[in-house]
Amino acid sequence: MKHRNLFALLLLALLAVGSFTSVFAQDTLEPVTITIWSQEDPLFEETLQSLFATWAETVAPGSTLELVHKDTETQRNDLLAAGLAGQGLPDIILGPNDPIGVYEDAGLVQPLDELFDISLYPYNIGAAQVSGATFGVPLTAGNHLMLMYNKSLVATPPDTWDELYEIAAQVEADNEGVQGFAYNLNEPFWFLPFVHGFGGSVFDEDGNFTMDTEAWVNAYQFVHDLKFVQEVVPTECDYGCADGGFKEGTTAMILNGVWALGDYLNVEASPALGPDNLGLAPWPALPNGERPKPFTSGKFLSIPVTVEGAQLDAVVSLVTWLTTDVDAVQTISIGTNNLPAIEAVTVDAEKDPILADAAAILETGIGMPADANLRCMWDAVRPNLEGVMADSITAADAAAEAQFAAEDACA
Repeated sequence: MKHRNLFALLLLALLAVGSFTSVFAQDTLEPVTITIWSQEDPLFEETLQSLFATWAETVAPGSTLELVHKDTETQRNDLLAAGLAGQGLPDIILGPNDPIGVYEDAGLVQPLDELFDISLYPYNIGAAQVSGATFGVPLTAGNHLMLMYNKSLVATPPDTWDELYEIAAQVEADNEGVQGFAYNLNEPFWFLPFVHGFGGSVFDEDGNFTMDTEAWVNAYQFVHDLKFVQEVVPTECDYGCADGGFKEGTTAMILNGVWALGDYLNVEASPALGPDNLGLAPWPALPNGERPKPFTSGKFLSIPVTVEGAQLDAVVSLVTWLTTDVDAVQTISIGTNNLPAIEAVTVDAEKDPILADAAAILETGIGMPADANLRCMWDAVRPNLEGVMADSITAADAAAEAQFAAEDACA
């Protein structure tokens, strides 16, 4: 293990001054065939093929890439099947963070903390960690929720929730039939940022659920009051409600994710928006002065436990270069309309102001845990959040019930 650690550290130092055309000051690696299972779209995979060729030409001449496309569900099932069979695992798994906890629980992926400098990925590395150990290196970042607003209705986005209440009321007073603010009320993914803003979390350091706490109670109470005290959100609203109203101009501000930007920038899909009217902003600050913190994730590269020796050295070299070389990161992230996962690469605000704003807001989020037990949390929170938003259960009871349900489901 020590010789591989030294190799990874040396490579990182060399890459810090490297580029596509640089020649690394080291002996080249022996040629290898690296198999990657990917669930990415054709543009992303085509870009990855091109980058691999650049890496191979410099570092491991004669190497080849076998890129196998599998959608997320197929990838997960095939990996678990290969693990049970004891053969057939790829050299690299490229995909979202969601299944990483499942792979770790099944013993399919190896910890990466001693192979990579994890500190280089500040935005979303937590999304690939289980009980403090890292099982995926971020290739891109994002998937986070932001405040989005229509500039034709809202000149300046609110910095606090009190300002949001005022702006929403003014918009509705000035524009008949327009809702000032809306979001997906009963979806836990939209609720967790409030929990984080009040200082809460899903797990403690030992992986135990921490859902029956003051922070969770405060979060439940806050979203309850958005509806029943502040009356700033619709009586009922799901994703389609917020998304559709925003596209048509009948909703001025919403909470939504990076994935929606393509539609919102397209005036055919979103007649009220487009690049002139779409604005992005961080979540408004809560009464405690903290902002809600959305979950961040992205796409990650994981390495199965069967990769070792010279093959592992080559895989570590490739993954390090893909995720730390400035030119490579710009190509694989910004070049495919994704966000970079390292601080050294930023989005040009003049060339792409919307993506630059999304990148800045990314810094306010926290990595979504890869723990396989996260599913128990989602399933436990949903009915209790629905109860709070129907005013049929108190915030305190919702927190206690969700904690019990999550523990029971994962027992």
